[in-house]
Amino acid sequence: MKKVKSIIISILFSILTISAFGQDHYPLIQENNSWNVLSVVGSFIDTTYYTITYKLTGDTIINSKAYKKLYASEEEQAANWSLWAFMREDTDKKVWIRWHQDDEEFLAYDFSIDVGDSVLVGVDNPEYLRVDSISEIVINQSQRKKFWLSAINFPTYYKETWIEGIGSNKGICWSGSVLVVGGWFRLLCMHENETLIYANPNYESCYLITDINEIENPIVELFPNPANTQTSLKLPENTVLSQTQIELYNPAGSLLYKAKPGSHFHKIDVAHLPKGLYLVRVWDGERWYVEKLVVR
Repeated sequence: MKKVKSIIISILFSILTISAFGQDHYPLIQENNSWNVLSVVGSFIDTTYYTITYKLTGDTIINSKAYKKLYASEEEQAANWSLWAFMREDTDKKVWIRWHQDDEEFLAYDFSIDVGDSVLVGVDNPEYLRVDSISEIVINQSQRKKFWLSAINFPTYYKETWIEGIGSNKGICWSGSVLVVGGWFRLLCMHENETLIYANPNYESCYLITDINEIENPIVELFPNPANTQTSLKLPENTVLSQTQIELYNPAGSLLYKAKPGSHFHKIDVAHLPKGLYLVRVWDGERWYVEKLVVR
């Protein structure tokens, strides 16, 4: 009888231990989690600030693995969402991202790492981030780990922080974004079920945007945008094609592509470009118009 009691106590202790361990980690990938991420595009033309809201909603199975769907919207009061990526978190506290169903997934976070450890993460050109230190921060009345990281190859230039259940200070899907083409990203706010639980103390709002009408023209349309293989530029019907010139730049100001359109629907191949933000400039004979293009 004593042996039976001992076994029962041992089982109960194991259950309590597992339960306590499970509560020790705050998962990042949960239904209706959302993030407001500031995207900054710096260029030879201007610097543009705009906010993308990302939201996890809905499930799918890819290669026998369960993912949450990540949607994105640039609207302040998000109503129109586009499917952006697929994310999952495994039992080893690792978070994985897959841009498209046919893409290979890549590691975005590893919340099991310790001080001195390094981990290869990143969206396109993966970089090794090293854990310099780990502190604790109170979020939503809960004490969570905060990881202070630096890029091994760029320790002075690139710093990043992760918070359990919140993600990177670069934004939910931009951890390890050392060499992402064009601009940079900052997490503004994070919500759980539409309840604000984190606000970046360096900013006054969850939604920031500059007056981009000075450098953009809504009548010049790019679709699809984001694009991964090809995008089409739709020009107004009254455009004089013989006077029109199209150019594609990265935000550092390097000219990547230049052409004269043969029709009012001009296709641009982007399959060879690294994922990131680009600028499409259109000269109509009188002035330049600029549109942002996201390649992913």
